[in-house]
This record gives sequence, structure tokens and C-alpha cells, in this order.
Amino acid sequence: MSLRSLRSIRVVSEPKQKIDAPFRADGRPQDPGRRILWVPAMFRLLALIWAAAIAGALVDEFGPGAHLPFLMAMAMTGLLVGATFLWTARVDGRTSAQLDDEVDAAEHDLLTDLPTFNHFSRRLGDEFARSRRMGRQVAVVLIDVNNLTAVNKEYGVRAGDEVLRHVAKAVDGTRRFSDVVARLGDDEFGVLLLDTGAEGVTAFIERLEERLARESASADVGGRTVSLWAGVASGSAVSLPEMTRAEAVLEAAMSSLSEAKQERERRRRMWLTA
Repeated sequence: MSLRSLRSIRVVSEPKQKIDAPFRADGRPQDPGRRILWVPAMFRLLALIWAAAIAGALVDEFGPGAHLPFLMAMAMTGLLVGATFLWTARVDGRTSAQLDDEVDAAEHDLLTDLPTFNHFSRRLGDEFARSRRMGRQVAVVLIDVNNLTAVNKEYGVRAGDEVLRHVAKAVDGTRRFSDVVARLGDDEFGVLLLDTGAEGVTAFIERLEERLARESASADVGGRTVSLWAGVASGSAVSLPEMTRAEAVLEAAMSSLSEAKQERERRRRMWLTA
């Protein structure tokens, strides 16, 4: 996994319009639904109250007959304002539900039920800035699934998908509540560990590897259930005082992962030639 590949993922998956979508405390997007724009709604409500106050004052002073056209116009205005309040707001010709779908598609991976690189990158920037202000550290752990291509060739793509779901569940179940996990690419996952140093990173990786060693993925292949054990290669980096960009932590973690993958390939070749 290279920095160029991650950037290409980000470009492809970015929504057409930047939208600040709410996310749950565990870092996952909330379920999309109808969005009510509360600030415009409050202005519309105040306009209705203002119009009703004027109409009431006129009726009280002069009676309803003298200002019937004005009252009808005010009533029509109230109906229009109420209709625009109830209807789904439109932005650039798209409804808010459609915009929510675009955000969900760009920031939520349907296969693993995890956020994508877009959300991970934004959270990394936010937490990196917060950690520098508070004098703390953040850590990035990158995880690459071993031999996923071989699983796809031997058992089929659906079996490979089950392996990805299994690893995603293991990573998500190993992190703390405040940490962020995302699927960054085809077989790559990222974890943002908040207020964590090198010892915390080592503990997280050990817990993850132990969990993967205990549990296997299950896939239906040719009418029979096959157990597929998943291994991972991991790289990590911790923010340092001299780092002034959040991307520096990610780049250091990518360099660490690249070394781990090279070591994995070297061991595989030694095993094949032994």
C-alpha cells in the first residue's frame, strides 16, 4: 500500500460536495434519514409568528373586512412557508436524502460496515491537532490482510469477502471505544489510537493477533463450510513533537507497513525454498 494509492482512494470516494455529516461516538456514520435544517426552520417559524402578530393587531384595530386582501396574502405566505418547512430541502437540485446517500457511500463501506478513508483522514487531522494542543500523542496502525488474493482464487470472491468481514470485526472488536477504525483499501484497514504511545500500539497489535489466532472466518464453498484463518501484517507510527502535519504520522505508518510486508514476503520465499 503506497501513499499514492491511498490518495487515489480518497479522490475517487470523495463526495461531489463537502458535507459535514454527524457521526456516532464510535466513529461510524449515523443512519441516513431526512435532514431538517434547523436554522432556516427557526427563521421561518419566527416569520410566521410575526405575520400572525401583525394580522391579529390589524383585525383587532379595524376588523377583518377592511384588510381582507392583506389577510389572504398573509395566509398564503404562511402556507408557502409551512410547505417549504415540511418538504425536504433541496441543495443544487438534490434532496437532503440524496446528499445523505452520497455521504454514506463516500464515508461508509458496505462490505465491512466500517467508515472509509475519507472519514479516517478527517478524524486523523482533527485528533492530531487536538493532541498537539494538549501535549499528547496519537498513533496510526495500518493492517494488511495476508494472502487475500490466494483465498479469492482458491475459494472464490465471496470467501475473500468473508475473510475481510472477519478481520474488520476483529479489528473493530479489539479497539477501545474512543479509537477509530476504517477500511482504507481492498485489503487494508487503519486504526487511529487516541492518546496512545508506542506501548499502547504494541498492546493493540498483540491483542488483535491473538484474537485472529483464536477465531476463524467461515465461508460456504461448494455446499460445505470452510474455515479460513486470517493473518495480517501491520505497520504503525506515533505522533512526535517534530511532526507538524497529520499526514506525517500516516506516512510513517505506511513506511512501517511496507517494511512489514517486505519481511513477510521474504519469509514466504524462505518457506517455499526450504
